[in-house]
Order: sequence, then C-alpha cells, then structure tokens
Amino acid sequence: MISAKASTKQDWNPCLVLFNYDRYTWAGAMPGNTGTTNSGQMANAWFYQVKGGIKPTDKLDIGLSLSFAQADKVAATIVSKDYGYEIDVTGTYKITNNLSYMLGLGYLFTGDYYKGTSAANSVANNYLVINKLTLTF
Repeated sequence: MISAKASTKQDWNPCLVLFNYDRYTWAGAMPGNTGTTNSGQMANAWFYQVKGGIKPTDKLDIGLSLSFAQADKVAATIVSKDYGYEIDVTGTYKITNNLSYMLGLGYLFTGDYYKGTSAANSVANNYLVINKLTLTF
C-alpha cells in the first residue's frame, strides 16, 4: 500500500483516470459539481494503492491496480472527501529498448466529492480506454 499526502510532479501517473497528468494534458480536467475538479497532479489527497502484475515474457508486462483517494481538506459545504475507487488494467509491450506500446483500461467509481455542495447532485462513473506509444531517450 502506498500513502501520499503531497503535491507531486508531472512524471508520476499512479492511475489512468485520477491524478494522471497525461490524461489531463490531452483531455482536460475532470470537472464535478460546484467547483470540484480533478487536475493532472495529485494535491490535497490521501492516496492508497495496491498494485501487482505479471511478466510472462521479457517484452510483455501486464499490470493491475486498485486505488482509493480522499481529499485531505475540503470546504465545510462539500458533501464528501471521497474522490473514489479506481481499477486499472494495463498491458505494455516493449518493442525495442526505447520504444514501448501500452494498452490500458481504467474505471473510476466516482466518489461523492464530485457532488460538490449538494448531496442531490448526481455523478457518473468514468472509464478510459487508452493506447499509448512511448519513445524514451
């Protein structure tokens, strides 16, 4: 389990939907009701994650993670501190030493934090299917 309570940099993407700077850059913030939003960097959060995976070949890596996040401090008018639970499944294939292809599926069970100031507001769960080609040098 990982617990963090700090602002992080742009190179740490613990989930595919929550606190993912790449998703934020290409798709924008994940807005909620009454000013609640999720940006690409983790801030004002307690974050817990269980993560594991298998590597059936030298070039293929399959991962699974379950995460929970909760706001550290919120205004008294916000309904809840819970950002929600997220399940991520990823498969990464190393094409060459510096080129890899990743296919991922993330599903966020959206927490009541995004209801904002009224428990009557509705929120929907979010999902993401992503494929990504990464060149590192």
